[in-house]
Amino acid sequence: MVEHNVGSKVDGVSVRMASRRHFWAAVEQFARYVVIGGGATLAHYVVLFGLVQVGVSPWRASVVGSVIGATLNYFISRQAVFNSTRGHVGAMVRFGLVAFLALGCNATIMAIGLGIGLYYLIAQMFASAITAIFNFVVHRYWTFRDADAVGAPTEPQPTIVPERPTHHGP
Repeated sequence: MVEHNVGSKVDGVSVRMASRRHFWAAVEQFARYVVIGGGATLAHYVVLFGLVQVGVSPWRASVVGSVIGATLNYFISRQAVFNSTRGHVGAMVRFGLVAFLALGCNATIMAIGLGIGLYYLIAQMFASAITAIFNFVVHRYWTFRDADAVGAPTEPQPTIVPERPTHHGP
């Protein structure tokens, strides 16, 4: 017999309570990611603005800023946001793949924004927001997920309760 959310327990805690705690822990982690990653984003914007001021195209300046911001973000996020114990080599390879995908996402959104006539900093704000959400989700569930957690459930699982025989009489 499998019990689901109604009244089921996982290690003495109701599934709803565990789910609620898991949700709020993810919200808190995302808030840390946004605040701490703000430094990396600031570096990206400073590089973008500075390069545009000296004549580099906004698209190229955005790509350079994105690479610098991603490098800072790795070192900040690994411990301060995700508290990962995954080795640097494994985490860096994964982070690099995600950063490459995020770079493509950023460059595509910038190209679209500039193509429809948005001011480059406005286009970059859209690109940053969308890329930040993408990065957080992938880093949380793949890049910085500890190796010993792979295969472990990320959500409380239903308790399997064996049927008990009924006792009749003394």
